[in-house]
Amino acid sequence: MPKYRYIAISNDNQQLNGTIGAPDEASARRELNELGFSIISINEITEEQTLNQQSSMPIFEFAGLDKNGKRVIGTIVSEDRLSAYRRLISEYSFNVEYIIDNNLDEASKAIERQKGVYDLQQQIEEEEAKNKQRESEEEKDLREFEKEQAVLKSQIDFVLNKVREMLDEHEKNMKAETKIKIKNFVDKLIRIKTSTNLDYIRKTAEDLLTFLQNEELFQNEEAHLQARTKMLIEAKSLTMQLKKTKSKTSISFGESLRQWRKEHIINNPKPTLSEKALNILIGLLIGFDKENEKVETARKDIITLNNQIIQYLLLYLQAPNSEYKNQAKEGLSHLLQERKKRKQLLKEHQKELKRLRHEAGELTVMEKLRDDIFSFSGWLLVFYLIYYFISIYLTTKQFGLPSIPYVFYIFKSSFLKYFLTTLFLLHSAISIKVNFFKKSELATLIITPIFIFGSLLIIINF
Repeated sequence: MPKYRYIAISNDNQQLNGTIGAPDEASARRELNELGFSIISINEITEEQTLNQQSSMPIFEFAGLDKNGKRVIGTIVSEDRLSAYRRLISEYSFNVEYIIDNNLDEASKAIERQKGVYDLQQQIEEEEAKNKQRESEEEKDLREFEKEQAVLKSQIDFVLNKVREMLDEHEKNMKAETKIKIKNFVDKLIRIKTSTNLDYIRKTAEDLLTFLQNEELFQNEEAHLQARTKMLIEAKSLTMQLKKTKSKTSISFGESLRQWRKEHIINNPKPTLSEKALNILIGLLIGFDKENEKVETARKDIITLNNQIIQYLLLYLQAPNSEYKNQAKEGLSHLLQERKKRKQLLKEHQKELKRLRHEAGELTVMEKLRDDIFSFSGWLLVFYLIYYFISIYLTTKQFGLPSIPYVFYIFKSSFLKYFLTTLFLLHSAISIKVNFFKKSELATLIITPIFIFGSLLIIINF
């Protein structure tokens, strides 16, 4: 049968090269068109060309179904069996039944046909899983880098603003050569602050701050001792903060929990049962409700201020003289006042967020948990009632059974009585709250102690 070499475009806009056997060119074109290929060129090849092509690469016999459900049996030239399988499923969209070496004898071919392509499919799935894991790790590394880059950029902007403020305030009294050096540092930082070389950016900022600490800035240092001391403290504080961000341990415990929740719960459409359980434990530590941008920003500001307070406290303890100590104390007092304001602002943002959710009718995490407990306890009670009546019926009637399984006597257990009575009270309390006092905080304050008191009373008197 004549063979034809073709170049075609698949439905996925991929260019394909191959050979096909057909009685004539029209039949070859028809068969390629049935596969959904747009033919660019097709030429008959001689027997000699076919032999040359076959001698250069292995040939594999295959069978499978094309996308129209038509069974196809043929051969394919490829580097190895796995590569041939890849071509058939990706380029030709075949559902492959088997691929075997065409040089095998008929008995061996029959055995290999029975094995199918399970081993090849497993290899591809393992490779895809590895690629997916590698991509996931790369994406995680990229997110970590972008986060670190954003933090450093924010710190560099803060350093630049502080230096500009210092220049605006003291430029007239500073040495000319000092001003030039400071401006060169500033210009350099502005140029490189968007670079991906974070260590170089951080090193340049640290060099600037070290220069401010060690250089004689003013023409008359004694006349500007207070300004010099204040500048020295701020430069040391900023240096400590820059060095601290090199370590991932600088993140607070609460912030790390919030990042875990954001990654595994909020941004994960299908969290696992263990992740949901862990999220409940985390909620007990940092709260259950999702925070908006205002709350997150206010919280981050407080964390930053806490870090600065620690730095100023260390500077105060390491003060070489009384003037230095007074300036550190003054800065510490200012930071404490600022933190107090930020905490008040955080409370206001949290109240506003709660009010907006309440007006929108959005359930909090605790309310969702309450509804889940209500639903679960209801089904549990229904299940117990069914079990109870079946057990009573089996244990009181004579069915001629030699023995009744012990499971049908569990309803007599004292623990089960305590547990189910308490569960019934819990279900009743939640039912009253949900159906009659859904938006009343006062009802919660009244129903909760009644439930606790009722549970204790039943346990004591049972």
